[in-house]
Amino acid sequence: MVVLTPLSHETLVARGVAYALLAQVLGADPGPLSDGYTTAALREALRASGDHRALDRLSSASTIELPDTDELRRRWVRWFDQGRVAPYECSNTLPSAGGHTPRLADIAGFYRAFGMEVSGDRPDHVVAELEFASTVTLAEAEARANSSADDAAVCATAARAFIRDHLGLWLDVFADRVDAIDALRPWTPFAAAAAELVAADAADRNVVPARSLAVLPDDAGLLADDDDLLPHCGEDCAGPGFGD
Repeated sequence: MVVLTPLSHETLVARGVAYALLAQVLGADPGPLSDGYTTAALREALRASGDHRALDRLSSASTIELPDTDELRRRWVRWFDQGRVAPYECSNTLPSAGGHTPRLADIAGFYRAFGMEVSGDRPDHVVAELEFASTVTLAEAEARANSSADDAAVCATAARAFIRDHLGLWLDVFADRVDAIDALRPWTPFAAAAAELVAADAADRNVVPARSLAVLPDDAGLLADDDDLLPHCGEDCAGPGFGD
């Protein structure tokens, strides 16, 4: 029987902050990508959490010459929102016999369990999944700070299951797809850092995601089935986020 050593409060807080900052940088708003402050805060969070492989992935961020804000926004819409590098779990994983609906329902169930729901997009968007990882990680940190072992265990179990069944399945595939497109170079270090952070979290929590479910077909892209899903964003969309 494997006995897990709980992550420290300091590691959980830093890792939760890092997840939140990565969600901001990979979202539709180009501000966090170009303001410099968000990247600096992300580096500090990764140092504090001891996630040095993720930190190393950011080393090239300062050497990338960023286009102006309008161009960054256009690239995000063209490639992520409307293009071939779809930032959705279901666009990077194999469907089950029931299609992608069961997977989407399971993701939404995680969110509901913590009093959250996605507004403006599907629940499997990379921003939504990173935001949830941040929320559950920070909730675990708060529970440990308050000496609430039962609450901490609930959060840790949820984090392990979400990484195993969802976030850990596909983020490295998504990061590789981002890296393959020159126009997406501004986002490459952050997608890679996110994948490394999830991998480190999985290792620390003794989680082995079912990698056989992840795919990278030539025609991978936006989900195109008849499921009754949340609407897909358009050019004016600010990206997915959690409602109250």
